[in-house]
Amino acid sequence: MSKVILHYTLTKQEEKLWAQAELRGWREAMQGFVEDEARDQGYSKYAIYGRDNTLILKSAVSALPSTVEVNV
Repeated sequence: MSKVILHYTLTKQEEKLWAQAELRGWREAMQGFVEDEARDQGYSKYAIYGRDNTLILKSAVSALPSTVEVNV
């Protein structure tokens, strides 16, 4: 049975970066990092919180696509 929700709290610096609208790519990368950590640790969902414990984002861990090696 998998663990349910990985709770990740942003650091002060991460929270400042998250708040900047022009850093959308950084937010997506951070979300990907937290999702990877959740997947690696056996969680089925993850949540990102601000330093004041406000919920910023909650999502399910997606399955990685399986790769098929082809000898060319």
